[in-house]
Amino acid sequence: MEPDKIRFALHVGPDAGVKRLDVNRRLVITTYQTLRDYQFSLCLVDWGMVIFDEAQNLKNPNTLQTHAAKGLNSDIKILATGTPVENSLGDFWCLMDTAQPGLLGDWTYFRDRWVTPILRAQEDEKDFVRGSVGSDLRKAAGEFMLRRIKEDQLSALPSKSILSGVPTASHGASYNPKLSCSMNGSQLSAYNETIESYRKRRAEEDDVRGFALSTLQKLRAISLHPRANESLQSLVSKPDSYRMIMSESAKMKVTLDVLDDIRSAQEKVIIFILSKNVQRFMKVWLDRIYGLDISIINGDTSAVEGKGDSLTRKGLIEQFESVDGFNIIIMSPVAAGVGLTVVGANHVIHLERHWNPAKEAQATDRVYRIGQKRDVYIHIPAALHPEFDSFDVHLDRLLSRKLLLKDAVVTTEVVSDSEVMKSLGLDF
Repeated sequence: MEPDKIRFALHVGPDAGVKRLDVNRRLVITTYQTLRDYQFSLCLVDWGMVIFDEAQNLKNPNTLQTHAAKGLNSDIKILATGTPVENSLGDFWCLMDTAQPGLLGDWTYFRDRWVTPILRAQEDEKDFVRGSVGSDLRKAAGEFMLRRIKEDQLSALPSKSILSGVPTASHGASYNPKLSCSMNGSQLSAYNETIESYRKRRAEEDDVRGFALSTLQKLRAISLHPRANESLQSLVSKPDSYRMIMSESAKMKVTLDVLDDIRSAQEKVIIFILSKNVQRFMKVWLDRIYGLDISIINGDTSAVEGKGDSLTRKGLIEQFESVDGFNIIIMSPVAAGVGLTVVGANHVIHLERHWNPAKEAQATDRVYRIGQKRDVYIHIPAALHPEFDSFDVHLDRLLSRKLLLKDAVVTTEVVSDSEVMKSLGLDF
């Protein structure tokens, strides 16, 4: 497009006066949305340096903001992110191609050299191949990728302990038997019935993919609480029995024990839960049990101040931290992934774990940041099965496998539904 045919929405060019952007020593701070909306104006400027913070916003090569970022004229481009790979190695290629176009080849070359070998590897060789390919990829990126590990660089940070209720927990986690409990009663019955129902259907039909995925989600929900999918009203109608209702879940029973200990220490805790339904009735239960007014931060919580009376995410955190002593806040690990600092809390409970270990690590790091003064404790409660490995055990094993490769590959990959199904012995 010819410059004289662009309708300048921003102050660019000699007619812009004192507000002109394209002058020496001008620092411009903007958002990815503004970059997307005013791409033509910004791309006419010869920038000396462009810095992309939270650069994972540019991981998708098909979005308009990524196109706009790649189109900027700049002598130097720097991309800063804590998660250069959130979903696949394609994320990493897109970021590197924005910072240093052509370094890793075009997408077809990159896919054939680094992605396809992993996809085509036999199952028993996949971990080795991923490690080898990842190491090769890091060498190819060379000095264009600088990686800093927080624990290695920030000596002023207190200690961080990861405590897991999974007996076979690995990758830096210490097994704590107080965080595990075997399912029984209605939870065990529901879990067993779900597995038997799937096996019966599998024996009768050839294609059960849809049913397999619904079974997986049901096992996940039951492991959280046997009544996780009931209506809120049915679970909060008897306030005097909330501890008893929570104790129907092995995982929530041990979570209550952890919360009792945190209250005794007069410290604060974040509970991470994915399900909005579970978030809601957990708030009601814990409000009553501990006499609190717990806030929930999820995708419905505004990130910026609007016209309404509801607090933003930052406002809810400030309110949470302002309470003296013990307090609880409930968050979605997705909503808590970027930009939130909650150093007023030094405990994290991953009640419902994310499939992506990178997302879980991001959520954990809300409390493990500059400004944290107390030792940090990450609690991973687990519901066990009295006869065989439960959903929680299998998921922990798969997440640990992904994490073991983090030093070879830039970061981890998401655990897929099929991997969990296979690990549970429910192939489809």
